[in-house]
Amino acid sequence: MEFFIPDPEQLTLGLRTLATVARVDGPLSDGEAAVLRAADALLGDGSGRDLDLLEPIAPAELAARFTPPPLRFQLVAAMLVMAMADGEVGQAEADLVAAFAAALGVESSAVHNLDRLARGHYRRARLDIVRRQWAPKKIAEMAAVQGRAIIPKAILGMLGLHQDPALTARYLALGRLAAGSLGRSYFEYMVANEFAFPGEAYAPPEAMVFHDMTHVLSGYGTTPDQEILAAAFSAGYSSYEVHNWFAFVLSQFQLGLQTAPNIPPARLQMDPARLLVAVRRGAAMTIDINDGWDYWEVIEEPVEALRERYHILPESAFMRTAAP
Repeated sequence: MEFFIPDPEQLTLGLRTLATVARVDGPLSDGEAAVLRAADALLGDGSGRDLDLLEPIAPAELAARFTPPPLRFQLVAAMLVMAMADGEVGQAEADLVAAFAAALGVESSAVHNLDRLARGHYRRARLDIVRRQWAPKKIAEMAAVQGRAIIPKAILGMLGLHQDPALTARYLALGRLAAGSLGRSYFEYMVANEFAFPGEAYAPPEAMVFHDMTHVLSGYGTTPDQEILAAAFSAGYSSYEVHNWFAFVLSQFQLGLQTAPNIPPARLQMDPARLLVAVRRGAAMTIDINDGWDYWEVIEEPVEALRERYHILPESAFMRTAAP
């Protein structure tokens, strides 16, 4: 996606909207205030406004004054983040986010799933969030090329009932590539995290390699707080179900709900300032690595060279000023 910087009036309208969502169920929590401060610090002039002076705003007023469609889409994403910032999703928050999204003309599956989470319909929310995530789409794309037999093999592999030594050998061979290359860096990432390589028993589907490559290229780790950043980075470079990235990762690591299979959930792991920077880092990229990118074609190239080619900038490039 392309990230658009709001002008001062648009930023004020956006902050008023986020504050309205946050306060609908009570005073600002620390997490909600952190979201507002991060947006103000990283998108504004850095002067640091008084959050108590942010007046509430109604959906109709927002729709009349906040008109650019790309900014509307971004603001709905920000509202989703705000609704989960305190580690809970109340019905009043979910209803207000839905009202704002409808007024802005933004249709989003994540808004519907926010309502399901608020109602306690966790299984329905999880099923819909997971089916919209990039992995099922990538598996279907790979099956179209390699044959549908890879799907049951992947399932059996995750259950420890199938192994593919030839596939595993291909990935293990990456450990012999030059230090700093994409392949060697991926190999070291897998070993350091004690992850099973494709083809090994209990390994995730080979489609997950694209997510691991995101970690390698972005430099984000695999702890819960870093997984949030990797997902935000992915949302930035993606054009597919962008809002769902936030629903997926924040339900798992901010709300503490079991959304991702076989990964322990955690609560309150979000750093709003770094999340916003991660989105902008991904959006600045010149390529969507989950859409038509073949890592085998560049597997021997240095990671640093690929970061330069794909315009993957360091976090410092977007930290105009540190959010309190």
